[in-house]
Amino acid sequence: KKVIFTEFGGPEVLQLVDAEDPHAGPGQVRIAVRAAGVNPVDWRVREGQVLGAHPTVLPSGVGLDAAGVVDEVGDGVVGVEIGDSVFGEGSNTYAEFAVLTAWAVMPEGLTFEEAAGYPSVVETALRLIREAGVRPGETLLVSGASGGVGSAVLQIARERGIAVIGTAG
Repeated sequence: KKVIFTEFGGPEVLQLVDAEDPHAGPGQVRIAVRAAGVNPVDWRVREGQVLGAHPTVLPSGVGLDAAGVVDEVGDGVVGVEIGDSVFGEGSNTYAEFAVLTAWAVMPEGLTFEEAAGYPSVVETALRLIREAGVRPGETLLVSGASGGVGSAVLQIARERGIAVIGTAG
């Protein structure tokens, strides 16, 4: 099963359907999904708002982030095995099975629900810090520090020795 939409719109366009199992290609893993992350980009794509950044062919699946148990490993994948609990990014993650293109093994004590909320948020935070070029000892102003990406930027920056000032509405 997976969640799809066949037309752009609000939540009412979402449908739970029977689907063929996806399979891991080279450099990918497939997981039995235990939790899927819900991000603003998911509903923006569903509404047709970000077609330039996320070209969408209908019908389309939903979701980029998930956590689960690896049940298939693609060619060339190292450092993860069938049965490992992982979280990461992929596509069509609102499903029983999803293929991830980027992942990490879950640390002890992290729940699937918590882990599913990290991938896109943390990747965005890391990219922002990198693109800003801020270095240890410098100060970073984070607008929107109470949101998902903002709170991740704060934590990563502090861990890297960057002073932070956060604003929030």
